[in-house]
Amino acid sequence: MLIAALLFAEVFCLCAAAFFLFRVSGNTFAESASYAIITVFMLLSFIRQISFITGIPVISTCIEIFFLIASFILIFRHRSYIFSIFDTLKSFGSANPIPFIFLILCFLYIAIHVFLPVPKEFQNEFSNITIYEKSGFFSLAAASEFPGFLPVNHRILFNTFLRFGTDSGAGIFCFLAYLSIGFSTYALARRYSWQSAAFTPAILVMSMPRLVVQTIYPGTQIISVAVVLFCILAIYRTVELPNLTDLILLILGIFFCISENISSMIFAPILFVLSCVVLFRRHGVITWKSILGKNYYVFFAVVPAVIFSQCWLFLCNHFYKDSWSGVFSTISFNNDGIQGALANFIRYILESFYFTASIDIFFERVFNWSMAQTLQSLYDFSVRPFWGESGAAQAFHLTWMPNEMFSFGPVGFFLVLPALFYAMVKGPRRLKAVATAFFVYFYLVSLIIAWAPGNAKFFELFYVCGGFSIAFFFPPWRFTKRNQKIFQTAGCFLLFFTLLKASWL
Repeated sequence: MLIAALLFAEVFCLCAAAFFLFRVSGNTFAESASYAIITVFMLLSFIRQISFITGIPVISTCIEIFFLIASFILIFRHRSYIFSIFDTLKSFGSANPIPFIFLILCFLYIAIHVFLPVPKEFQNEFSNITIYEKSGFFSLAAASEFPGFLPVNHRILFNTFLRFGTDSGAGIFCFLAYLSIGFSTYALARRYSWQSAAFTPAILVMSMPRLVVQTIYPGTQIISVAVVLFCILAIYRTVELPNLTDLILLILGIFFCISENISSMIFAPILFVLSCVVLFRRHGVITWKSILGKNYYVFFAVVPAVIFSQCWLFLCNHFYKDSWSGVFSTISFNNDGIQGALANFIRYILESFYFTASIDIFFERVFNWSMAQTLQSLYDFSVRPFWGESGAAQAFHLTWMPNEMFSFGPVGFFLVLPALFYAMVKGPRRLKAVATAFFVYFYLVSLIIAWAPGNAKFFELFYVCGGFSIAFFFPPWRFTKRNQKIFQTAGCFLLFFTLLKASWL
């Protein structure tokens, strides 16, 4: 527990120092918080990957101590901003007293959960990191019995806890990623709504059951989602005011998206194309050439970009390993083309409507009505006679896997899905481009990956990162204060219910 507390203090100090730097640079409170968390993730990942490549763990330790000392100095120099933070939180809380207090209590509960030992069933995801830490890159690359490398951008963040033989506190990165998602959603929603209205999409996104569960039980999926949302925020900031800092962070963020989660590897190229379309359409090539040409030290960013691209791992697997191990070997691919993609699209839509196992059980016991049975009958009547099992790895059947008890809730189907569609049709050009990118991702997942139970994990990027579009879907003349309070209360209740249910797992 002491080691976990010390490691938590290290990450907290780094994030606090980064927050002050971005705040002084003119970022808003929410933007500074989101930027601080993800940039610290990138910093720690870069340092630890360098240590992994060289096989010298002391490099990571020395560099982290250096940045920790620098963070102390920065915090001391900008200590006057500490009072402004409390003033901002106080004014924000006075404007939204009940949901704000409720969220603080929920965050405290999650923070306590961070220091609890990780259950055995959730430890397998980090097993390879221990091997990477002990052996080093070149030793494993030369070992014929080692099957291959998986991307380590996000997984390697957890190696410090494994190095000290403790799994207590490993959830700190997931909790911080969860906070970053909330701050990014709020910062993006503020582009399309007032302060109180923007707070509502943030609450609704943070109340998604699947996201809440991944905050409590450590994993890398939630980090991938937070990084993608960080990149979208960086796109907006770069377009609004062209500058080198946001541009570099955007480029590094796109590479940092790459992880062992295949969803992030599908979305990274989409994010790159989206960035090019939005940035060049708004300012043209000359603006960006001018910014990059005046700052030659920008080329120092090439090194972390290469590291985050994981090309060194991909090349090693290509030249020295026969197969790709881990999660990629268990994925079935769609062999039925567009027909299978259309069938998968309908399956995923039905699954998104099938909210959460607990809600289904509630309806079945109280109203004697099964949501799963109704949706299954609808599928059997309208889809199966025409497309059969095209695009599916096995027969489609709505059921809950033991570790897939939580979905995206009613927010995903009733709010995010129509909000993105509305933004794609009626939104301003920038939001329309972002919404189109999300639907392209939805289509590519349906086209590339065969449907199988548990594939909901591929759509966290779609539902969570697209949540800020709710702010545009509910303009001020329709989204009154009364409606805001109703949605905020519903989101708080769903968050509380999910925390209560997830604690029993």
